[in-house]
Amino acid sequence: MKTLLAILQIFPALLGVITAVEQAFPQSGVGSQKLDMVKQIMLEAYDGIQEIMPAIEKIVGVVVAFANSIGAFRKDG
Repeated sequence: MKTLLAILQIFPALLGVITAVEQAFPQSGVGSQKLDMVKQIMLEAYDGIQEIMPAIEKIVGVVVAFANSIGAFRKDG
C-alpha cells in the first residue's frame, strides 16, 4: 500500500516527464535510453524514490505502451 500511495503522489509528475522526453526525442528504437532519462530525472527530483524505482519502471512501460497504442506519441526515424 505504501508503494501505491507513493506512486499516486508522483504520477502526475512522472506522466509529465514521460511526455516531455517523448516529445523531445520522438525517435523509435531508443526506448531504453529514454527510460534511463526518465529514471534519472525522477531520481534527481524526488528524495527516497530509489526504493520504488522497480514499480516506476513498470509504470513507465505501461504508460508508453498505452500511448503508443492510441498513437499519442509520434514516431520519427
